[in-house]
Amino acid sequence: SLMKNLKIFVLILTLLSSHHVHALETLGMSIKQIKTKDWQLNELSLSLFDLQQSSQQLSLHINQLALPEPFSDIKIFDIQCSQFSWQDNEIDCKTGQAKLKSDIISLAPFNFSFSLTEQKSGFNINNLKLAKGILSVTAKEEGKDWLVSVKTKNLSLRDLHRYISKQSVFLDEVNSGNINAEIKASGGGKGLDSLIIHSLFKNISLQAKQGAIASEGITAEWQLQAKQVKGLWHWQNSHFIQKGELYIEPVYLKVNKKGLTLKASGVWSDDEGLQLTQAQFVDPDIIELTSAGLIDFQPALNVEQLHITSKVNDLESFTAQYILPFTQQTVFDGFNLKGRVKFDLNMEQSRITELSADLVNLSVSDEKHRFAITNAKGGLNWSTSPSFNEASEINWEQIKVRAIPIEAGQLKFLYKNKQIRLLESSSIPILGGYLDIKQFTWQNTKGDEPKVYFEGGINQLSLEKLSYALDWTPLSGNISGYIPGVSYQDKTLTIEGELVAQLFDGTIKINHLSSSGLLSDFSKFSMDMKIDKLDLYQITQKFEMGGMEGRVSGFINNLYMENWQPITFYAWLGTPEHDNSRHRISQKAVENIASIGGGGAADVISKGFLRFFDTFSYDRLGFGCYLHQGVCQLMGVEAAEQGYYIIKGGGLPRIDIVGYNPQVDWNVLMERLSRISSTEEVVIK
Repeated sequence: SLMKNLKIFVLILTLLSSHHVHALETLGMSIKQIKTKDWQLNELSLSLFDLQQSSQQLSLHINQLALPEPFSDIKIFDIQCSQFSWQDNEIDCKTGQAKLKSDIISLAPFNFSFSLTEQKSGFNINNLKLAKGILSVTAKEEGKDWLVSVKTKNLSLRDLHRYISKQSVFLDEVNSGNINAEIKASGGGKGLDSLIIHSLFKNISLQAKQGAIASEGITAEWQLQAKQVKGLWHWQNSHFIQKGELYIEPVYLKVNKKGLTLKASGVWSDDEGLQLTQAQFVDPDIIELTSAGLIDFQPALNVEQLHITSKVNDLESFTAQYILPFTQQTVFDGFNLKGRVKFDLNMEQSRITELSADLVNLSVSDEKHRFAITNAKGGLNWSTSPSFNEASEINWEQIKVRAIPIEAGQLKFLYKNKQIRLLESSSIPILGGYLDIKQFTWQNTKGDEPKVYFEGGINQLSLEKLSYALDWTPLSGNISGYIPGVSYQDKTLTIEGELVAQLFDGTIKINHLSSSGLLSDFSKFSMDMKIDKLDLYQITQKFEMGGMEGRVSGFINNLYMENWQPITFYAWLGTPEHDNSRHRISQKAVENIASIGGGGAADVISKGFLRFFDTFSYDRLGFGCYLHQGVCQLMGVEAAEQGYYIIKGGGLPRIDIVGYNPQVDWNVLMERLSRISSTEEVVIK
């Protein structure tokens, strides 16, 4: 044994010393190998120097020291012990030097000491110079238990990366940064049982995973505590980033003065894998989030049970940093949020089962002008439970769908499972009038396509504001009507039944109205319209086209629009059959109507005796258009020798208006109409 060999060597030294062997300067003894427990000392030599001096010097040299697990990779060699002692079953190297070599690094000599007995052992590495910093290690072993403590000071991450770059492919590039750390690990015969890490990273600038992760000037604290109990690891992890810039694809963060906190805890085992039980994320002044539950990461991500509480104090900053990077090139690209929100969320088996949210001054804007909301407030409650009956309520200052503004309003509804149902009827201001909502339901189907039903009415909606919002040729008047039912299914909006509006002392009926892609970049719209006995006098009083008397009826069939621009339709407007109203038309109206169809009636008036009359009598009028591929095929009440009659004269003084252009470009026709239209207000009763 080691102690037996040492005692023999000491005995020899004593005998030689007592016989005054002055011819010798040095005595030495070599031992090839000493094993004790899992330690192994190879090629030992024990020497006594200066035998002729009054005081001799005893030195121990060990060529190599092999350590037990978990240090088997570390090889300490060329150990020089200038001060050591031994007693029964114990040897101590109190003051020594050694060199260290492992599979990754080879370092210059450092201060080293160790103690070795039959029951316990340990070693110390002091002030080892590593990566422009200092490393100290203390290790102890007693019975089957062991403890290791590691301290580092000002380790250069860049230099350390050079040492380990061949063994690690995680970091692509390290530009700067230092690490201070204290690590404590303990275990037994079966390996590691406890691990504590407390570290400080200063001014870290690096890049990893081919740019997917990067940092610039990051200063952060990291703490990890892990303990094994009956094969199950219980761990707690904490990060506090004090300053710097961080990019984790696709999220970029510039940490403010208050820092960024991320905490998590959970369990881990070989059989069950990693499980998260608690987590906290705090970005001061922006978001505070805490969660408790159980999340499995192996064999696949599964949320067994989870409760999340979050308070978003600045939605604008939150969406800019954490949401918008994920919505680029999606349907949500371009949306921006402002305000505050607080919500609670429950999940089971990776599905959300309950949600409640409080909204404060919520505003949504859209760079593509599809949807916007201003200053919304209220509470949203939702659950998958069939018995859930907690109402939700929201109010707002304004909502905008495309260019159509919806003024301040309020809705109270029940939101559960895949259904929304309006609880109270509501009257919402829109385009100078009101949208009265009697019923509203929203049902999500198996194919994730919603099915929507609406019943209500429109009261005094301004056509002038509607045409302005949709960038149409300006119209005037108000419209009111009852909507028996509107449904939305398969991404298509359809009005059930007939929409009836009383307008200009006549009636307008809309059928087969449908629209799709309302919030997309390619909206579609189609409908049929019947026009019955509108009063021309009321209409022309509100337009600068000149005065007219009589009635008009007509239709717009198969109207189809894309992005609110007409693509095709067949339209007619003219004197109804058996109309016994007075038929009169002013000079100005004659001139304007003639300009639409390219007629020459205006020249006849200016050159002939008709110029002395302010108004004229007519029998019938009519004007039609079939739009196809951007060209309008024009028609009148009947054919003329050349062209077609737009107005067929009758009575005295009479006048005919003939159109000579059978076809006209749609944009040109719209330009002609815009020149004779008025923006004066029309009041419809």
